[in-house]
Amino acid sequence: MWRNTPLRRRLNLAFAALIALWLVGDVARILAQARPRIAAESRAVTRLTQEFLVSSLDRLQSAPDPQAAVLALVSSLRYLRHVRVVVGEGELAATMAPPPDAENAAPAWFRSLVGAPVVTTTLPVMVGRQRLNTVVIQPDPTEIVAEVWDEAKGQVLEGAALAAAVVFVTNWMLRIALKPLTGAGETLARLAAGDYGARAKVRGSPEVADIAAGVNRLGQALGDLSADVRRLLERVVDAHDEERRAIARELHDETGPHLFALRANAVALAARVGQGETAGLAREISEAVEGLQKQNRRILANLRPAALDELGLVAALEALVDQWRRLAPEVSVELHADPRLGELEPRASLTLYRFVQEGLTNAFRHAAAKRIAVRVAFEAPSGVLPGDPELAGLRARVEDDGSGLSAGQAAGMGLSGLRDRVRALGGEFAFGAAEPRGAFIEARFGVAG
Repeated sequence: MWRNTPLRRRLNLAFAALIALWLVGDVARILAQARPRIAAESRAVTRLTQEFLVSSLDRLQSAPDPQAAVLALVSSLRYLRHVRVVVGEGELAATMAPPPDAENAAPAWFRSLVGAPVVTTTLPVMVGRQRLNTVVIQPDPTEIVAEVWDEAKGQVLEGAALAAAVVFVTNWMLRIALKPLTGAGETLARLAAGDYGARAKVRGSPEVADIAAGVNRLGQALGDLSADVRRLLERVVDAHDEERRAIARELHDETGPHLFALRANAVALAARVGQGETAGLAREISEAVEGLQKQNRRILANLRPAALDELGLVAALEALVDQWRRLAPEVSVELHADPRLGELEPRASLTLYRFVQEGLTNAFRHAAAKRIAVRVAFEAPSGVLPGDPELAGLRARVEDDGSGLSAGQAAGMGLSGLRDRVRALGGEFAFGAAEPRGAFIEARFGVAG
């Protein structure tokens, strides 16, 4: 739990703990000094009262009524601070109790905590050799304990005010000191999201400024690395496309004419021999060659879609979807293609065509889907696209309701090639299970996932 506590709260807790320890120590010091202080004041006030009574009682020896004079003397002493004086031991228990309505009296638990010792002094009242009565002197620490209580409360209140001031100043100073770190954290988040042009402001203390500078160096390195990777992927994709074009030329210019010649010769041979076994063999050869020609045309279409060059991306996607609809009319295929796709440059158009082509092929061949949705459209961009800016905000998605993906299934060769194509344009590629069932593949260009 302590590891996950923010630095500001940690410092506040540390300062609060230190102040609390200081308060506990200071209050303990006050309590430790309270008992000797009370004892000293009790002894002093007891001694002074006793001396006063002794001298006063000596003067009362010649009074007409010594007993009344003693009672009047003791009654005059009832307003003395820190001491109680009574005549007669029987009244002591009730008389010596502190007044219940004493102002600023300390609570009972605090009085018991202080534990001030109370020593009672008894002074006999003598007239000649006759003992008239007894005067009891008992120190009253109530006011002294109340003073100690007020002092302890004052220390606690001062400590609480000091703690609040320390927390406030600490928060204020930490907010100023950590503000550059907040900017560095935001920059790191932007870098993690793929915005490698993000930079943090280098400011604050030298330590914080070094961190911000390090984040900027990391962003520069990531940007350079991303650019290098993108250029490498572009070269790989271009080489792949060039190889596809070369193979397509070979199939079209070399294999195609040979297949046409074989089929023409087979048809001519069948016509020349008329009927019989040889004519049947010639017709079978002609049909086999026709099948090879169809296969050759499908391979040529996969290697280099002619519709893309002749019709543009939107029409080529519509033709591709119509082709699959004819092959599997029991499957519903929905297509939404943004009209602005026709303005894309050739490399981006070919990538998006290949994306939809691979998605449809996987859905028809492996998913046993009943419904396939294809959407290629522009949305509001959520960040800076490191690749082609004309693709900013573009999202392409092919989703089906088929059997879905098995647990831990990795991307095959087709999806791996698509991922490289999308990354070469500065986009992000994803595939996974769709909700509530099925699978999807998606390409995003400057759009939040």
